[in-house]
Amino acid sequence: MKFEFIIVHRRQEDELISDILCESLREAMEANLNDVEADALARMVRINFQRALPASPNGGEPRALLGFSLELTEETASIREIVDDFLDTLTADPIEHAVKFEDPLLRAELATRAEELFALEMKLRRVLSIIYTNAYPVADPYDLLREETVQFMVKPQEEQMKAAAENQFFHLTFGQYVGLNRRHAIKDLIALFRNEDTYETFRAELLRQPVEHEGDASFLAGLKERMDSIEKMRNAVAHNRRPSKRVTQDYLNAFPLVNEALDDYLGALCR
Repeated sequence: MKFEFIIVHRRQEDELISDILCESLREAMEANLNDVEADALARMVRINFQRALPASPNGGEPRALLGFSLELTEETASIREIVDDFLDTLTADPIEHAVKFEDPLLRAELATRAEELFALEMKLRRVLSIIYTNAYPVADPYDLLREETVQFMVKPQEEQMKAAAENQFFHLTFGQYVGLNRRHAIKDLIALFRNEDTYETFRAELLRQPVEHEGDASFLAGLKERMDSIEKMRNAVAHNRRPSKRVTQDYLNAFPLVNEALDDYLGALCR
């Protein structure tokens, strides 16, 4: 299992950076109940390159950019904890900066989340398609969001959606789902007043939302409470970033609730 790092460090003549890295790894291994020999440490930490950085105009010790690999066997106990403990040591003198790149554990975690999110978002698009087709039964099915305030970065064309068997919900971001069922402000109130026969019909049209069905509107309102936690995890997955512990915990709390709400909605249609 290989992890890749780049660090910036001050170059010291009395101690090799490779020795410092090996010692840091030894401490992390032993702290997590792994015995390791000195020669094995040298094989685990492999220096890939070192590039001297330009001298600072203010003087000071020479600095270098160094890339190295950390390779741990599958039998190593508590690999994630070892890597995290090892990372903590990469902020100590003479190391000034560290970045972790290749991370098989992160890749596996994000792959699992990606599967969950794919299934959840497809289910969500299915429910939204049902809700909006019911709200606009005779409207163009490729323009169900024409009254909504949400805006597309690039509005999808009907031919494009037809070819992919998609609709407009496939072109919303996760953050836009919570903004659904908000109608554009009516610009010409005078024209609206003239078109309505009574004050009651005028008022009803003025206050009308795109989705008026009570159960469907309630479902859309309920999404707003939990989708933020889902979106934060989705962003981490989409951009190959490690989610924080808080993001992960919030996601694990919200995901089953959103999934259950979608299942309940779809299940009710089959009764």
